[in-house]
Amino acid sequence: MKNTLRVAFVLALVVASLGVADYFFKERPRFLAQRDQHQEQEMAPPAPVQDTHASEAMQPPTALPTETAPPQANTPEPVANPERRVVKKGVSTKKKESIDVHAVLADLHFLITPTEEKSLLALTAQGTTVETVVLLEQNDRAALFSWLESPDVKTIFSVLKQSLQEHFSPQLKDLIDEVRTEEGGPPVNVLSFIDPAISPESVIIIRVRNRLYEFHVAERSADAIHQLIGALSK
Repeated sequence: MKNTLRVAFVLALVVASLGVADYFFKERPRFLAQRDQHQEQEMAPPAPVQDTHASEAMQPPTALPTETAPPQANTPEPVANPERRVVKKGVSTKKKESIDVHAVLADLHFLITPTEEKSLLALTAQGTTVETVVLLEQNDRAALFSWLESPDVKTIFSVLKQSLQEHFSPQLKDLIDEVRTEEGGPPVNVLSFIDPAISPESVIIIRVRNRLYEFHVAERSADAIHQLIGALSK
């Protein structure tokens, strides 16, 4: 009886061992895989919960409907006139006309006579028309008078001054080089001097606008020539 029980116990142990072995080789890997999967799910961060209120707050505001502007008539825009200039009251934009030299001489009772004398202007302004005459006052020589008109008058005047500076002698005196402006009149460049090495008479050269005037003045006619210079400087 005891032997039978012992045999039965041994068989039971063998069967149990086989069952455990079968579980170990078949079920345990499945169990371990399920356990690992469960652990990964527990360790994963929770999915973010979407805040519906915040989402609504981040949405751009809906544009308000705008009123449709009524169609405007196709009116042409005013075009600025480039030629239009603003003129101050009392100021004339009319270009100053050149003075009629011969008319001025006649008004001041100067007589003119042709001459072969060469003026400083004639020697300097090559290629520019230069008129030269002798002015007579009561049939006496008042001055050698020469004038020209040119758009390059400033350049001619500058060249003439440079040339004179190179030829002035130690006898030079009464040199004046200045700009004079009378009220309501144009600027007048004045160059005057006495130098016997250049002329036996006093020399006066003036620039008014686009004209140059040259005078070699006889001493007795100084006042009459200065009156003429004033008339030509307007």
